[in-house]
Amino acid sequence: MNYICYYQKLSMTNPSLTLKSIMSAMKPPVLIVSSMVGRGNYSIGESFLQQAGADTACYHIAIEDFLPPSAVAEDLQRYKWISNNIRPLLYLIYTIPLFYYLKYARERWFFKTDLKRLEERVQSIGANTIICISHRPSFWMSLLKTRTNLDCALWGVLSEFGTNLGWRYIFWEAVNGFLSVLPREQLRLTFSSHLLFRQLGLPCRREFFAMAGYKPDKNNLLVAAGYWGQVGAAGTIKLIEPLLKVFPDLKIHLVCGTNSILEERLNRHFSLNEHIRVYGRMDSLAGFMHDCAAIITKPGFSTLIEAHAASRKIFLLRGMPVAEDHNARHAIGYFSAEWFNLESFKRWYDAY
Repeated sequence: MNYICYYQKLSMTNPSLTLKSIMSAMKPPVLIVSSMVGRGNYSIGESFLQQAGADTACYHIAIEDFLPPSAVAEDLQRYKWISNNIRPLLYLIYTIPLFYYLKYARERWFFKTDLKRLEERVQSIGANTIICISHRPSFWMSLLKTRTNLDCALWGVLSEFGTNLGWRYIFWEAVNGFLSVLPREQLRLTFSSHLLFRQLGLPCRREFFAMAGYKPDKNNLLVAAGYWGQVGAAGTIKLIEPLLKVFPDLKIHLVCGTNSILEERLNRHFSLNEHIRVYGRMDSLAGFMHDCAAIITKPGFSTLIEAHAASRKIFLLRGMPVAEDHNARHAIGYFSAEWFNLESFKRWYDAY
């Protein structure tokens, strides 16, 4: 089946198509495949699901739920451990093609990973369109399509403000289209002539855009340590205590993600401070962003676009190498974000 015809109604000249217009042109049933490597990709997948609308046959899954344990350990558990414990090693992984190439070669020529459960899930939905949020789901779904000749249109979605080596080592011959928040000329990727490239507007859930007209109290501050809670206890305390000395009226909401140890330590340290509330895993930051005028955060893609859509001030902490370096540069250049320090915070606070 030639799926190109389903996308011809999309403008070839519009550089910033809306997600809704793109989704309306995709043939259902649509399967959105995201990843639990961080919460951001899953959140973006939810925004795609929302834009599809209740009348469209559209489903959203996390790729890890349908991979064998060995693949989950490699893609998620090992990556999380390295990110939390030996972060400098990520520079090697993100800058040396060998790591991605070995995975690609292993699956292309040795068929190491059993994708039967993933295939069964796709077939049970009868998906005509599959949308992969980030390079990991794109790798596994393009591999599945290559092995089984799935009769569907496969799209990759760039979920950062730059590209990494992971995108070079997927099975591109199985990919029909690519959605990007950046224009083609800014990407270090070579696309085949058959692939449809579309630049789209920010893929963000509607509730964040709805907040933009509400101006919250500047004394309500959100601090997000990342979904895995990568901003450690010592660093968080070092950040918070000077803030409260200079701005004693602040009410600070600390979100620790899935890091229960961080949550416990911060709860214990700030147990007597009525200005601080500590939270663990949250499915969404929407409630906090509604009430907080500013957010101090790592440069995670979804957190940045959500805060920008809500017109909240963004202060940045150092994040993971490469991907979040890209995100930070983009946020500073286009979202009026700043690196966090007391001086930058004071300038904003006094001018609010």
